[in-house]
Amino acid sequence: MLRQVFIVFKDKVLYERNYGKALSNLDLTSLLPDIKKDAFLREKNEICNFDYYNFKLSFMANKDLDLIFIFVSGLTDDLNKIKTKILEFTKEFLKVFSDSIKIDVDPSVFEVINPIIDGIHRNLKPKISIIGFSGVGKTTITNFIKVDEIHLEYIPTNSVDIATVKIGKLTFLLWDLKETNQFNPLWKDYIKGSNALLLITDSTLENVDKSKNYLELIKEEAPHAHLAIIANKQDLPDALNVEKIEEIMGLKTYSMVAIEPKNQDKMIQIIADILDISVEDSPLLKPIFERDNLINSAEKALIDGNFKKAADFFDKIAEICIEIGDDSLANEIFDKGIKIREFLKTCA
Repeated sequence: MLRQVFIVFKDKVLYERNYGKALSNLDLTSLLPDIKKDAFLREKNEICNFDYYNFKLSFMANKDLDLIFIFVSGLTDDLNKIKTKILEFTKEFLKVFSDSIKIDVDPSVFEVINPIIDGIHRNLKPKISIIGFSGVGKTTITNFIKVDEIHLEYIPTNSVDIATVKIGKLTFLLWDLKETNQFNPLWKDYIKGSNALLLITDSTLENVDKSKNYLELIKEEAPHAHLAIIANKQDLPDALNVEKIEEIMGLKTYSMVAIEPKNQDKMIQIIADILDISVEDSPLLKPIFERDNLINSAEKALIDGNFKKAADFFDKIAEICIEIGDDSLANEIFDKGIKIREFLKTCA
């Protein structure tokens, strides 16, 4: 997953786009001298890279303009794809801005390239794999995640379903390994290359103990992937509490009752957590956060009898829905606003 993009001109960051937690400003400042030294020693358009903790830094220089282009991604991401995208992006950027780089321009000017970077992020979408034994509620949880599935890609096989899923502006590949009570030797190929994995258990001691067998497989095939446990069926009398499951598994565990529709929002937060994305700050998930807040505000305005304010909120909600590609909900919300205004006219 592409996590950050930086464009640096003479030690000054001209442009920054963040999709998830990665380099802090202090990290970038400390790494920049070595990045520049390495990049400027290379041939034209040669791309360098190195690993930094859980991240991969890929970068190239434009010596004539004293520019450095830096892509920060995960260790599991395809380096060849990243290199291709850096070359494409630098070409587009220089075509537009090469004449104005040396002028003291307002950094906000470079925000026009946000859609280009967002497109690169979609192309380098993360892979999330869901695993778990039969009967743990994996299908219900998967359906929570796939509520906004976009049918750009759906590949069913005997062992896995692969779907392209969209939540807000975040697009990712969801690999759903078929339910079974026995290990499938093909699973290691499906787990390999995952950016994140969700291991589903049913919160019974027997299932939690059995699910520990997955951990060695994950360690071998996806050692750099983010991993979390979802302890489903927490409402049942024999359910182990989350703290006990964390103690047994040694991993962050989320409680879940998958039969409750309200937990759909919780699944979005879990996806954000395992990808190290802030729902409040990410340009990918922030629209969902804003939409949900506006929906709450619209409902409160209706309860308070402030119908005009509610209609204004519905207009804003519809705009966000269009922005994230949810046209059906946008039309539904927009119609609500129209009906409220028509009602207000009859009361005038």
